[in-house]
Amino acid sequence: MKWIKRSFSAEGLNLERLIRRAAEQGLELRRISRSGRRMTGQAAEKEIPALEKLAREGGWGFSIGSRTGFGAGLDRISSRRFLISACVLALLTAIAGTQLLWYAQLVNAGAYEGDMRLYLEEVGVVPGALRKKIDTGSLRDQLEWRYPDVAWIEVGWRGMTLEIRVFQGVALPDGTQPEGGYDVVAARDGIVTGIVTAAGTPLVQAGEIVRKGQVLIKGEERTGLEETRPVAARGRVTARVWDAYAVTMNLSERQTVYTGRTFRHTGVSTPWFPLLREKDSGFAQQDTSVKSLPLGGLFLPAVIEWRTDMEAEVRIAQRPAEAVEAEAGLAAMRKLREKVGRSDDFVDKWVDYSMIDSEEICAVAYAERIIDIAVSERDTQ
Repeated sequence: MKWIKRSFSAEGLNLERLIRRAAEQGLELRRISRSGRRMTGQAAEKEIPALEKLAREGGWGFSIGSRTGFGAGLDRISSRRFLISACVLALLTAIAGTQLLWYAQLVNAGAYEGDMRLYLEEVGVVPGALRKKIDTGSLRDQLEWRYPDVAWIEVGWRGMTLEIRVFQGVALPDGTQPEGGYDVVAARDGIVTGIVTAAGTPLVQAGEIVRKGQVLIKGEERTGLEETRPVAARGRVTARVWDAYAVTMNLSERQTVYTGRTFRHTGVSTPWFPLLREKDSGFAQQDTSVKSLPLGGLFLPAVIEWRTDMEAEVRIAQRPAEAVEAEAGLAAMRKLREKVGRSDDFVDKWVDYSMIDSEEICAVAYAERIIDIAVSERDTQ
């Protein structure tokens, strides 16, 4: 192989003649270096024997060195072939291991653990089984059918470990076991967006319209092919719901208008009796401004007062409809937030306006939310 090179050295007189004769025989020499009577270089490994024979016949000294370049790399690999083989084998083993089941872990299986492990062996879910042949969804359905007394079962992968988690529900305290089952009902009207059942049998699904009091999760569970038992249904049912709050405001308002007529009077009073009585202005409606100054201090607790009465009239004025609408809309939305709770986020919100007898504007604030409407039937009794 010409791409595997080997170094050589030659010694003697007239080394140029050796180079010339090598070229005449088609031998390719590379990286020739001359130092006195000694010459070094490289040649294809398969051409080294012919070059050595040519040098010996001409009376030159010739020695063969080590491989260079790619050939040297092959030598290093060959010297470490055991270590490299071990690394490659470890890598292949690791890759193969990721495709296999190492262990099946049962969580919270309780009394079912022994029988569940026997069943897993029957269906081939054992260490060493190929992961691609284990359908977690199908296995979950099979286990829930086999053990109907549990609430639900989760099956999933954690690395190379298959985790099977059993949810058996929360038992009622002693002495509180109900004679019959309790349903989960809707606390209000809405459109179902999702349902998670912890106990019982769901009767609705996403997209259905439900009314207040409608049964969402039936308080019974299957124990056999045609047998059921009563349970206290539990679960979470989220739904889109709508809330509203109305605020009505009058387009007219009372305004105070001053006529410009005033009446001023000065009086003096004590805690027991007035020294100078105040006179009446005689205005039908008025606003009064009073300024006072204490006199005499502790020994003569008297106060002098200057009073100004300003005659006023109350008139009814019409407000701009746009201003009344804006004010009513803000008030309706504020009251709606107080009604539903400030912690709830609105999916959508808007305000509708209407005129009542050309005198009042009614603003109705609407809000759409997604909340849990599930409530136990026991809590409604």
